[in-house]
Amino acid sequence: MYLDDVYRNIKRGRSILFDAKSACLCGLLSALGAAERRVAVLWALEGAKIPAERLGQFFPGDGRFLSAVRAAEEWSEGKIKRPAARRMILAVHSAAGESASPVAAALCHAVGQACSAVQSPRHAPGLVFYELTAVARESPAELDEERNKQKIESYFELLAEAERLAVNPGRSWAGFLKHQS
Repeated sequence: MYLDDVYRNIKRGRSILFDAKSACLCGLLSALGAAERRVAVLWALEGAKIPAERLGQFFPGDGRFLSAVRAAEEWSEGKIKRPAARRMILAVHSAAGESASPVAAALCHAVGQACSAVQSPRHAPGLVFYELTAVARESPAELDEERNKQKIESYFELLAEAERLAVNPGRSWAGFLKHQS
């Protein structure tokens, strides 16, 4: 079944319910893995904005989540260096331990992993694993298969948009991203 592995992970008490072996993610992870590095970076950074905004309900008035996304964007454009962005990304990961909510913790890690995609595109799927885990944790007694499918479809749409944006000649890139595929 579509979410059998997720149900097993819930029963086993795992904190992350989705991973690279999740049947429902095969197509998305394949498409993301085939994407050019800059596309994966744009996809992850744009995707990070939704969980970063949602974290406002758990951390009212705390701007570090959207600030981390902005810092990662500036890093990808060569406007700031890695250490400045890294500090902000690590602060987002640390916030996961500040909340008793498993939903908030998963969202923090989703943002942190997405922002880390600038360093390595291998971090990009972390957005999906953690954000879908947060969605599932919101109502663990009843996983909504349709909601999950819609969220995965939105990731595909975002990937198509990132492919269009990556070739924008007006977009500036950091030197380490400028000529990469």
